Amino acid sequence: MSSISLPKNALERIKIGQAFAEYDLIRDDPDLFVSTPSTIAALNSDGQSCFFVGRRGAGKTAIVYEIQRRLKRTISITPQIFDLLELPLDHEEFRDTRQRPFKSLMHTMERALLDEIIRTWIGDRIFDFKGAPTTIGKERNLIEDCDFDQRVISLTGEIFDAYSKKQDKLWLRQINRSKELISEVNQINQNGNFKYTILIDRLDESWDGSESAMICLMALMHAAVRLNASTSSVRPYIFIRENIYDRIRSMDNEFSRLETSVIFLDWSERKLQELVERRLVRPFVSKPKLGGDAWNCFFEEIDGKSSVSKVMNFCQHRPRDVLMLISYAIDAAIANGNQKVSQADLEDASKRYSTSRLKDLGDEFSENYPNISIILEHFYGLGSEFTLVAIEDFIGKLLVNEKIRKYCGSWFYDYTVPFRFVELLYGIGFLGLSKKSKIAYKESGKDANAKLAIDATVHFVIHPTYQPALNIRPILVQRLDDETTLRNEGLLEDLPENYQFDQYKNALNETLSALKALGTGYSGAGKFEDLVGEVIKLCFFRSLTNIQPKVRTHDGSTIRDWVASNRAANGFWEVIRTKYGATQIVWECKNYEELHADDFHQVSHYFSNTFGKFGVIAFRGSEIKDSYIKHIANVANKNQVGFILPITQKDLEVFLRQAINGAFKEAHIQDRYDHFVRQVS
Repeated sequence: MSSISLPKNALERIKIGQAFAEYDLIRDDPDLFVSTPSTIAALNSDGQSCFFVGRRGAGKTAIVYEIQRRLKRTISITPQIFDLLELPLDHEEFRDTRQRPFKSLMHTMERALLDEIIRTWIGDRIFDFKGAPTTIGKERNLIEDCDFDQRVISLTGEIFDAYSKKQDKLWLRQINRSKELISEVNQINQNGNFKYTILIDRLDESWDGSESAMICLMALMHAAVRLNASTSSVRPYIFIRENIYDRIRSMDNEFSRLETSVIFLDWSERKLQELVERRLVRPFVSKPKLGGDAWNCFFEEIDGKSSVSKVMNFCQHRPRDVLMLISYAIDAAIANGNQKVSQADLEDASKRYSTSRLKDLGDEFSENYPNISIILEHFYGLGSEFTLVAIEDFIGKLLVNEKIRKYCGSWFYDYTVPFRFVELLYGIGFLGLSKKSKIAYKESGKDANAKLAIDATVHFVIHPTYQPALNIRPILVQRLDDETTLRNEGLLEDLPENYQFDQYKNALNETLSALKALGTGYSGAGKFEDLVGEVIKLCFFRSLTNIQPKVRTHDGSTIRDWVASNRAANGFWEVIRTKYGATQIVWECKNYEELHADDFHQVSHYFSNTFGKFGVIAFRGSEIKDSYIKHIANVANKNQVGFILPITQKDLEVFLRQAINGAFKEAHIQDRYDHFVRQVS
């Protein structure tokens, strides 16, 4: 036992931190960082890895912060290109990575990254254009006047214009430009230390999951591998979610070029325990020893043993999952008046945690398998373990389910063979394989499409994380007879008030269609306001309530298009309420493509201490101009009156499309907010 004596109510002093690294304690306290094999690889100056792949909450962004702390020369890129770039050819023409369309896009990405390096050299005053080599001199306008996204858009237009007009000499000059830049960059690097690490993170901020976005990311990944091999001046790192990586793996005909440069974010139980213990002891001067003593100071033993194994067996082995359960358990212990977290506190926390994780699982894979939550919730009330025959019976019942046909039909019928169905649920971490009393769950990095060793002796076990939410019984299900009815209890049907499931999905589709069809200008302004109101009601109902149109102030001097009460208990909107006092959220609707200074002034006039200081402008454009950033910065920094978030036509479509696919989280609007905060900070 530890000899350290902690003060009474020590649990109340602990701040476990946010489950999202963007708002976590780790940003300001490097002592909380835990070294893992993936972080060691990232900090290895002689390594060849380019891609860091992990599930949600595996610690990708935390590694970015540590690299920025430890390495002096880094460049951060949060690309917005994935939903902005319109590919000039049919997607099918980009499928073969050896053909000219894909090569054109790849060289565009490569050239844009090289220009970003040179731009940083100039900004850091280690290089200037006086006496610059020929090709770099030719790139001056692109380097000085464009950011990464603007550069990609401009270069894509140039190279595909030459390709479509069959101007082969011009096309070859464009292709060779990146090779010439590499040669000149290497020449400059011989005379000094010009090496920089490019950190490409937060792909979600402009990610719509489309095939176009996948092709652009694939081109960026191939460009990163080429640069890593051809110059020591550039070390590109791309941080990718595992479900997106699996999609790349399935569509790239030269994936072998990429997979040797991949590092997967694996966490051992020992490292996860260290992660928790560092946060537990942080507030105290006298700190218990890490490695067990610290844990036992705050957690009661269970059956004479540390509760570490119980926590680790219950959680997926990812930082976000473990921190979330620990946070809930500490809350339960404080509410129950306990000085240490007891077994009962852990059990109280497990149901809340389980429901959250089950929703997040469906949300994470809604891009790959739209509305997969509908499938998962049909395990409600069944057993924890299934035979292959029982799985076959389960599939048979889903096949005659009209709801499955309607909302999962685009992909479900490809997985109706029991082996394929099991591989799918194993691949997302929902099921494990039990053989000879040993249970194996999917390891990070293992091919989600790989064939499993399944035979009649193997049983399939629902991961403990999801069992409380599904009210699972600890039994083996041998088979499901005709009398067994699948129940779902509407567990994951998080719906707006007065909506049935079908009504909700129909309303989303109708709103999306109407939004795409609506013209800009004064004549459609009223309709656009109505559609934005529908987006608020249908996509943000979990946090924004009492939504009212055309709200006047008491003296009638001001009319706001939409006002919603912010009653969020957690997540993005809770952060907004806490930071800006935004108990009410104002939405202004502009049915035109370009915003003006008056639009920003109008919203800022609504801010007050009682109303809050956060507003949204929804408009029909797709481009965020520099002038918009200046107006946002003036409001946020110069005048310090609040924050204005512009929402584009594409953003509105993403909100609707994600809800149609069964996503629960408000990640996209959070990502857009993060992007603008960084722009004006």
